[in-house]
Amino acid sequence: MKSILIIGMGEFGKHLANRLVELKAEVCVVDKNKDIIKVLAEQFENAYVADCTQDIALRDFGIHNFDACVVAVGKDFQTSLVITSKLKEQKAKYIIAKASDDLQSKFLIMAGANETVYPEKDVATKIAQKCIANNLLDMFAISDDYSVFEFNVLDEWVDKALKNTNIRAKYKLNVVAVRDGDDIIAPEADYIFKATDTVFAFGKTSTIKRIIK
Repeated sequence: MKSILIIGMGEFGKHLANRLVELKAEVCVVDKNKDIIKVLAEQFENAYVADCTQDIALRDFGIHNFDACVVAVGKDFQTSLVITSKLKEQKAKYIIAKASDDLQSKFLIMAGANETVYPEKDVATKIAQKCIANNLLDMFAISDDYSVFEFNVLDEWVDKALKNTNIRAKYKLNVVAVRDGDDIIAPEADYIFKATDTVFAFGKTSTIKRIIK
């Protein structure tokens, strides 16, 4: 079981913590606002009030024991920068820090973050893609060039077996799952697509965008 420390319980931190619990991770949540932690203590076994800009507060958590530490501090970038630096000093295994723009990301990496995330930017990207692609239901970027997309099955695939669609040869895509009603399955080569299916495919982002317009 992965052990994750999340510092900063704004909306991003809360949603992340809840999702990690759903994925069976061991989650420790921290915020300096005692009122926030008082509420969260009803949901999370490990919920603490602490000012993580202070060395002694971080030492009490045993930072090196966590598989990852997430700095999810909201609008106070200076605080985020200080916490990231102190996590690095205390030998955190992996640090993920929330950034608002490329400049913040650059400074957070310099301070010791292994990775930065842009929650608002990521959501905006998803919404923009949905607006311009009628079939797109969801997307997850793996890198700058590759993504996993969920989209409505193409008309040309309906009533055909996966092996007869030539998806891999024609589009260089890998179908990783199919949503059939409430069920998500890993389709065999003989799976017959239905008009109500949605498809999860991995491949080049540019390719998938082109075929689902």
